[in-house]
Amino acid sequence: REARRKNGARETERKARCERARQDPPTYRCLVLTGHGGYDKVKLQVKKGLPALAKGDVLVRVKACGLNFADLMARQGLYDRLPPPPVTPGMECSGVLEALGEGVGDKVLVLHRCGLWQELVAVPANHTFLMPEGMSFEEAAAIPVNYISAYMMLFDFGNLRPHQSVLVHMAADCFVLLPWFLCLTQGAVL
Repeated sequence: REARRKNGARETERKARCERARQDPPTYRCLVLTGHGGYDKVKLQVKKGLPALAKGDVLVRVKACGLNFADLMARQGLYDRLPPPPVTPGMECSGVLEALGEGVGDKVLVLHRCGLWQELVAVPANHTFLMPEGMSFEEAAAIPVNYISAYMMLFDFGNLRPHQSVLVHMAADCFVLLPWFLCLTQGAVL
């Protein structure tokens, strides 16, 4: 009799939790640039509900965000490709697919114009890329903008071809290694 009473109490509590979950919409945190200037213009906000998904979008639970030079320039109002404040910055992140299509549960890195400095993001599926096995979320979040910048400098603007020489006269952060790795793919000399 006592066991039945305890089981009944557990079931009642479980139903109450489920009902509360239905009534309380999910929330997620995001960083919002409220105006141009210093760090005081970046505010933590809590949003209710889930990000709206358009056709072809996926929902990603963000585990790590990248911070790059363009993000810093945008905060100061010196990068015109970011929409005007209030806006959530962030061009690169990594996380886990949560909704839509195949691959739910896959670890991905994401490249997008802005809006990735939040716990949940809705992005076009073609802006996501599977993370290599063994790569951490932090490593994956640091790749997209740096890699694409190095690639464009070498191949699009520099017109690098096999067996050419490359001089990197100034480099910072991963720009020391990325050109080297990319040059190796062409048999170039760095």
